[in-house]
Amino acid sequence: MHMDEPQALAPGFRRADMAWRRGLVPALLLGLAYFLLASPLAHMEYGGTLAAIVWPAPALAIAVLWRQPYRQWGAGLLAILLAVMAAGLLDPAPPELDFQYALLNVCEVALCAFLGRRLISADGRLQTIRQLARFVLLLPLAGCAVAAALGASIAAHASQLDWLPEWRAILVGNGLAVLVLVPALLAWRGHDEAGRWMRGPTLAPAAVALALCLLAAAFHLSAEILRVALSLALAWAAIHGGLRAASLAVFVAALAGIALALCGIGPYSHAGDDGIWRLQVDLAGLALLSFFIAIALSERRALAQRLERARRFESLGMLAGGIAHDFNNVLAAAGGYAEMAQEQLEPDAPAAAAMQEVAQAVARGRDMTEQILLAARRGDRKRQVIDLRVAAAEALALAQPLCRPGVRLEWQPPAAPLPVLGHHGQLVRALLNLLRNAAQAAQGSVVMRAGSDDGSDDGGTAAGTVAVGDAPAAALWIEVADDGAGIAADDAQRLFDPFFSRRGGGTGLGLAIVAGIAVEHGGGVRFSRDGAGTPPRTRFRLLLPPTQESLPEPVAGTALAAAPASPLADGDLALVVDADQTRRETREEWLAELGFEPLGCADHDEALAALATAGPVLLLAPAAESALIAQVRRIAPELPLILCGAGTLADLPAATRLTEPFNRGALLAAIREVLRRQA
Repeated sequence: MHMDEPQALAPGFRRADMAWRRGLVPALLLGLAYFLLASPLAHMEYGGTLAAIVWPAPALAIAVLWRQPYRQWGAGLLAILLAVMAAGLLDPAPPELDFQYALLNVCEVALCAFLGRRLISADGRLQTIRQLARFVLLLPLAGCAVAAALGASIAAHASQLDWLPEWRAILVGNGLAVLVLVPALLAWRGHDEAGRWMRGPTLAPAAVALALCLLAAAFHLSAEILRVALSLALAWAAIHGGLRAASLAVFVAALAGIALALCGIGPYSHAGDDGIWRLQVDLAGLALLSFFIAIALSERRALAQRLERARRFESLGMLAGGIAHDFNNVLAAAGGYAEMAQEQLEPDAPAAAAMQEVAQAVARGRDMTEQILLAARRGDRKRQVIDLRVAAAEALALAQPLCRPGVRLEWQPPAAPLPVLGHHGQLVRALLNLLRNAAQAAQGSVVMRAGSDDGSDDGGTAAGTVAVGDAPAAALWIEVADDGAGIAADDAQRLFDPFFSRRGGGTGLGLAIVAGIAVEHGGGVRFSRDGAGTPPRTRFRLLLPPTQESLPEPVAGTALAAAPASPLADGDLALVVDADQTRRETREEWLAELGFEPLGCADHDEALAALATAGPVLLLAPAAESALIAQVRRIAPELPLILCGAGTLADLPAATRLTEPFNRGALLAAIREVLRRQA
């Protein structure tokens, strides 16, 4: 082994040592709590039935380990092993049997925590009905069933007990403890609601549940009456307080019912073992009822928020689209007159450079209005197969000059291309917005990565995930992460709302535009907070569906449409239909320069009259004039058409479309295309 190999491994050992030390204090506290909760059960009268219910130690350990990184589990599991061994000193069982039960506790906690973290929710949040169903099936049923089978086997071998009754007692009791306590503990430890669990909507249902149990014991109410009353109270808790209030109320009801049963009072203490069984079943049913109601209502509220956000995007798009449509007329006039002025100026004239700047500014304005129209779904969304790596590299080059000193942008492209069917300018704009936001929030580093999997592995513990749009089953993704202070949990749900910003001078439109572009491309955006790294990172991941089409061959340069060396026509009549006078006159000038005799028409009737009497060879008309185009096709089916802008009419064999706004070069290319078709 070379001398430098231990030095190369040292950072990994240091990270493992730091993780172990960070988990040492929580592990000691967990072990102490485990010992205190397990010790009173050594000589319980109802050990065969109630011991697992009042033994919340495994559920507590599962909730604690669920949110911890895997590398910190070792200390906690060791503390559990030692705690159970220490509690075993209080009973007359041999140490070998205590060690077997201690090892069983460790396996049960590790199995349930792993299933929950891996297959349900990495951050411990039960936010959907699907997650709750998986939780019930995997932890209280599957995980506890395995642990109960092992525990019953140990008991049957050591004490010659019947295996099946022992298995049923452990499964029902231990499974009930996990079902009742784990959701409650996970909900109380929610980082986004820290300090809120003491509020009235959370505490009131728990107080009502406790009062109902005490009243049932004091007035000798039947179990059926108590069950109905608790059902109403827990449903009220789930509706008005959510999962946190419901879980707290269920916990209080279970604790009160168990305490009353142990003291020999209450509706469940008069039927012996059958009453204990009914208590277990009722507690499980009430817990499931309240949890499903709470999560179903939470999903409904989340759907309502998404619909409200969609309405806001729609209204914003309508407003922006109307403004952009009107602004296009101004740009068309400015661009047209700038081009005509450039032709009349000598190349070395003092005003030539200024007119060139005007033309470039008009081109940038056209690109901006095109993006607004596309976001508002009012433009002709032309797509092509592009490589996401190219769009990312262009966005990185544009974002680099905008970074403040000390912030470093890093791009980690994959080796394989990432082909998507999309709009290059839109994707560059979305990535540029993400990079600018990250650069403004970063302390010193912004990292952009890309990949071709489903985007589920975010490289860390993702807490507080917020998603907009749909994530394709097999997505291509680009992720932008920064090492800044992060985003407040209260603001996470509003990140993609239009005009929402906590930054002074911010417009609140950057992330809204990113979300709109992602949804327009059939994908989505996901925000998450990674608390496992040092320093922690805020991540925005753009998810896009891949395409099976092949990437086009790279082009060495961009061909610009230049003015023809000779006129394209010799005084042939060309009709220009446009309600806007300035835009119509500009296009008449362009056609005149190309050798046509232009004739402008402001409306549908003028165009049909000119078509019937003048006999034009070319028609330039808005694509939205579907009635006009249909009549033109009926009167003159061979007349070449150039359709401007977006419209609902299907593409015609002899028609060419131009996206508004366009310049003289684009018009020249379109005329050449229709003439080629006629030839």
